[in-house]
Amino acid sequence: MAQPTPHHTSTSSPEPYWLGRASDEQKRLLKQHSIWTRSIGYLLHPTVTSTLPPNARIADMGTGTGIWPIEMSHASPPTYSFHGFDISPEQFLPPDSLPPNVTLGHGDFLTPLPQELHGTFDLVNIRLIIISLGRVEVWQRVLRNVLALLKPGGAICWTEGDFLVARGFRGAGLESTAGHHLTRAQVQLNSTLSRRFGYSFPSFRGLFEDGGLQGVEEDVLSTDRDPSQRSEFTDLGIGAVFGGLRNLAKIREEGSWDEEEVERRRVSAVEDRESGAYLRWDIHIGVGFKAS
Repeated sequence: MAQPTPHHTSTSSPEPYWLGRASDEQKRLLKQHSIWTRSIGYLLHPTVTSTLPPNARIADMGTGTGIWPIEMSHASPPTYSFHGFDISPEQFLPPDSLPPNVTLGHGDFLTPLPQELHGTFDLVNIRLIIISLGRVEVWQRVLRNVLALLKPGGAICWTEGDFLVARGFRGAGLESTAGHHLTRAQVQLNSTLSRRFGYSFPSFRGLFEDGGLQGVEEDVLSTDRDPSQRSEFTDLGIGAVFGGLRNLAKIREEGSWDEEEVERRRVSAVEDRESGAYLRWDIHIGVGFKAS
């Protein structure tokens, strides 16, 4: 979930990035990238890979650390160029760690992007920006903003987790709890985000087709489809959920837990995870192409 520092509501008032931007968050984002990529099975949807030209220009919106364009550069022809955009550089990996065909810079997907970038990219990639979104209209606005970057025939690949359906489950062992503490914390965060920002998760197929895209595909998979990754996804979920709940406690959001309760609930959720219970949610990958 690599997102901008301001979280814009429908009235464009600034809000903090709920998961924080300290070095621990950078480490979490890097680990998250690795776990999600292994679960999905690819860095870029195969349908898109086969359509890219020899000198493809690729944008990664909400790039966070920049790890996606870095790894893509290692797996792609050297003639490709990658441009990661984020509203904050705080999580960027050091410049001397970037391949020569990767640049990182400023870009806010919630607002119209600079005119000089319009129509210059063969692919726009987006991964895990949901915490910066809200009502369906915000998803639609982001889609319009990033589609402006595409050349005719260019592709978009958008990967998100549907945390509205996230909950805890009992593990396979007899010693496992039912995961209710995992579920309770997720519901607490979801209800606050839904109440405050109209948190939603539209169908990529509907969103893309309504946006005029062609050749639309949507892959859906579950974070628990590989049992060996259940504990890793659960650790990611605990980090994200309780990071958000701690920040809500600090601003004393109405209906939120105070910091003492957040920590007490976190301990119980960790006990669920250590017993073998796990947190699961759905991963969606949407693909579409701009009309030629």
